[in-house]
Amino acid sequence: MSEDLKNKIGFWTFLSIVINAQIGASIFLLPAELARFRAFGLIGWVIGGLGAIMIAMVFAFLCMDTDKPGGPHTYARMFFGEKVGFFVTWIYWCGSWACNPIIIATAVNYLCCAVGDFSPTGKLIAEISIVLSLTAINVKGVKCGGYLGNILLILKILPLVVVPILAFGNIHHEHFAEHTPAGMSVTETILKSSLVACWAFVGLEEGGAAAHSVINPKKTVPWGIVLGTTFVAVVSLLITVSVFGVIPLAELEKNGAPFATVLGTLLDGSYDKLIGILTFIMCYGSLNAWVLFSGQIAQSASNEGIFPKCFSKTSCNGSPTTALWIACLGTIAILIINEATPFGSTLSEFLDMSVIIYLALYLVAIVSYVTWAVKNKKYSWWKLLITLGAFAFCILIMSSSSIKSLYALGILLLISIPVYFNVRKRNAVV
Repeated sequence: MSEDLKNKIGFWTFLSIVINAQIGASIFLLPAELARFRAFGLIGWVIGGLGAIMIAMVFAFLCMDTDKPGGPHTYARMFFGEKVGFFVTWIYWCGSWACNPIIIATAVNYLCCAVGDFSPTGKLIAEISIVLSLTAINVKGVKCGGYLGNILLILKILPLVVVPILAFGNIHHEHFAEHTPAGMSVTETILKSSLVACWAFVGLEEGGAAAHSVINPKKTVPWGIVLGTTFVAVVSLLITVSVFGVIPLAELEKNGAPFATVLGTLLDGSYDKLIGILTFIMCYGSLNAWVLFSGQIAQSASNEGIFPKCFSKTSCNGSPTTALWIACLGTIAILIINEATPFGSTLSEFLDMSVIIYLALYLVAIVSYVTWAVKNKKYSWWKLLITLGAFAFCILIMSSSSIKSLYALGILLLISIPVYFNVRKRNAVV
């Protein structure tokens, strides 16, 4: 095997990374969040899942049909130039590590179920330790982070399969007969629940950002993204149906640890410690994928002349060390700030803002593919139909969000302006 291939990952490792990026805290948070929409939350989940699969297929089309595989930032620069490419890349990179604190907080909260409560200082130390350990692992190289993802994925799948099986004979069908919440129409309920459900699929495109570290990316990346997203959609729906069927929705809405409650009910006992450990492992695996991709995104952008050259500095094993440590410091800063203003008090708003940021990025990729098809006069009716479906899905879901949810996107754009001029001055971009 050549030195180049030694530092690259194959299909199964890539697939595990794609799945790990999506399966994390969302599995444990979203059933309770969707319960406030009652039974229509399941409809929203189905719509969100189908929309995510269509978006994943658009990324697969881009990877197969264009000159090179990549993430939204790659295609923004390819089709719309350096300026648009920079701003999309900036938002994409910031989103890859700025959304991690909510997953980290969930991981530590469930860890407390296993080892006991931490003091505020102890909790912060545990959170920072998670970030530092994962960054150190990925500094060892993409293969090291990928192998860890394989191990954690195996540990993840077991409970995700067990819960639907155990719940199959214990589903209370009357739970699904509850109507829409007061003050909301059916259409509004379905759209808002679809918006919430989309958070489970944030990260579906991350594989494209690491395409340069994958063996045979033209084949591996498209199949990995689509199959990984489909797997997450099916498993997540089964988990949500199981939770909805076991716990009354009015109670579920107020439940901070629905997964633990379901297993405790099904197994007729207290399994707080076991569930705490399993949940921590799941979140840790998801964070591993996000840490890996944050470095890959910045490295790719730097190699293309969009970010400062320091982001492309690598170790002897090809790991983008500078990019990984900068993202690590950014995450730690948010964790420290979070001690004063906990995300838990505004979870729904935080989820909405996170989803809006990524849907905006997905729209860029969708428009990029349409631009490519028109420019090259290569039309395929089924690809066009899926692409238009993905476009309509993004627009429809974004239109259902509140103006407040767009604040994060606007703030990131404002912060990026001075950074853009600094990069332009130093690297002569544009």
